[in-house]
Amino acid sequence: MNKKNSDQRLLLVVCECGFKILVVPDLDEMVRSIESHALTHERGESDPEKTAVERCRIEELLAQRVLLAIVKKNGNQF
Repeated sequence: MNKKNSDQRLLLVVCECGFKILVVPDLDEMVRSIESHALTHERGESDPEKTAVERCRIEELLAQRVLLAIVKKNGNQF
């Protein structure tokens, strides 16, 4: 199996910065992955108020992308 076919089977979400996160069925692990990546965006801000806002914005963005990826994979069926 080549790398292209392997990547197509993985369910990934991509942050606006290009970082890819593997979608996993373990909700706690998925939350930890999103939070961990959001912290990297937070470190780029110097204003304490902006750091919390940026972290929350990235967490929400990635959570939305995870949900959309799952819906898309399942053919819009719940």
